[in-house]
Order: sequence, then structure tokens, then C-alpha cells
Amino acid sequence: MNPVVLILGGVLLLNIFLTVVKLLLPGSLPVKIVILDVLTTVITGVLVFISFIFNLEFLLDIALVYAVLAFAAVLVVSRYMEKGV
Repeated sequence: MNPVVLILGGVLLLNIFLTVVKLLLPGSLPVKIVILDVLTTVITGVLVFISFIFNLEFLLDIALVYAVLAFAAVLVVSRYMEKGV
């Protein structure tokens, strides 16, 4: 396997680990929402990465739907925080 692919996979896993650690640390709710958004973006990147490695085209569709749903969830939570309803 190409060393660049292995390095990229390691960086993605490290990014997920650091994001989860940051999420578990104390902080305000808006910061945690942004961290969750970053985590969903990284997971989307992992899905695209796995799709590229194993040549599985259907994972690209899953990654696209996941990214749209994550974006919608952030909008809903932000609206809830803004209005409090």
C-alpha cells in the first residue's frame, strides 16, 4: 500500500481521536456543537477515504447523505439555541 495513503489514514484517525478528547473536556454548549460539526466532517472524510481505498462507490453516496444530515442537524440545534424553543 502507498505510504501516502497510510499517512493520510493515520492523520484522519488522529484527528478523530483529538476531536473526541476535546469533546469530552469541559466547555460551553456552542463550542461542543462546533466540535461535533468538526467530528461529522472528519467522519465524512473517513468515509470518502475508505471509498477511495477499497473502490466502493456506494460509500460516496453514504458520505454525501451523512454530510447533508449533519449540516441540517447543526442548523436545527443552532436555531434551537438562538430561540430557546
